[in-house]
Amino acid sequence: MKASFFTLMPYAPLRELPTRWPTSNAQFDPARSVACYQETLDAAAYAEQLGFDWVACAEHHYSSHAMCPNASVMATALAQRTSTAKIAILGARIPLANPVQLAEEYAMVDNLSGGRLIAGLLRGTPYEYLVSGVSPTLSRPRFVEAYDLMLKTWTHPGPFGWEGVHFQNRVVSAWPRPVQQPLPPIFVSGSSKESAIFAARRGAGIGLAFTTIAAAAESARTYRETAREAGTETSPDDVLYQADIYVSDNDEKALAEIEPHFRYADNVAHPMLRMTGLAGSRGMFGGSGATGGRFRDIVAERLNQGLPARIEMGQIFCGGPDSVAAQIRKIREDVGAGVVNLIFQIGDLPQDRVLRSMKLFADEVLPQIRQL
Repeated sequence: MKASFFTLMPYAPLRELPTRWPTSNAQFDPARSVACYQETLDAAAYAEQLGFDWVACAEHHYSSHAMCPNASVMATALAQRTSTAKIAILGARIPLANPVQLAEEYAMVDNLSGGRLIAGLLRGTPYEYLVSGVSPTLSRPRFVEAYDLMLKTWTHPGPFGWEGVHFQNRVVSAWPRPVQQPLPPIFVSGSSKESAIFAARRGAGIGLAFTTIAAAAESARTYRETAREAGTETSPDDVLYQADIYVSDNDEKALAEIEPHFRYADNVAHPMLRMTGLAGSRGMFGGSGATGGRFRDIVAERLNQGLPARIEMGQIFCGGPDSVAAQIRKIREDVGAGVVNLIFQIGDLPQDRVLRSMKLFADEVLPQIRQL
């Protein structure tokens, strides 16, 4: 299995916890913000030293929980602090973006990293549609058109024009194009049946996040079956599973150490999760899978579960090294994932604890899962 260090780029701690989303920026402290960015870049560089395969980031808006409004900028910074790890943008909200500009930004990251980009092309988090001016019901058709336009921008010898339903460009001729030809590796969300089928038919990998083991296994099964029907075979490296993680000397110590930071993270995230549940309701975000009714159910379940239940659900890996290795082994066995995308920066967990958890993972967990 491969390991990815994934950062949401958290800003912490807050003096007062938010009660709604979007989160007011009245508590923003420039000095603390600069320190948070530097700590994250230091942790990413350390991840490469420890043998992590990927370092990854994602676009999110209007919250201290995820201070990365432009994932291409963050990915460029990560590329300059590393030399061998893949740079994964997981990802940008392509239905809400200018697809041509985003394709150009991704191509720049691939060039600046020497061909290390993993390109995540995602629909975006449901709650962010509520402030975007774009109807959530248009998320999927806008995604499909943006996806096709981005791929044509990367592969088609321009100039060419694009007159679509949602996007119009009189002339497109992107410089630079990606280093990786014909395309960098592409991942899309696989958290719904519709998304898993789309990924399989387009030859993309799938990312499974904000889910449960059972739901992820169902999506991965749909993905593999659809790919087979299309005449292609997938590998475990085409399936990514995302979770929070905390490793300590033993299970009891790990639970005791992470509990207050887990609570802080949940308190900061709860306003976003409540809005996600609203946007994920049927008729607002479309679909009958995880982006529709089931997505709403997973959100509701998460809001009401403590740490032990979330470990059981597969939303956080936590414990001593052997326990964490066993939890990840279950993901490989049940879901078939070959990449684990790991969030070590949980809530207001101090940097020294983050780095210690990473080192324990690299020294004692990673060797156990490498050959899975």
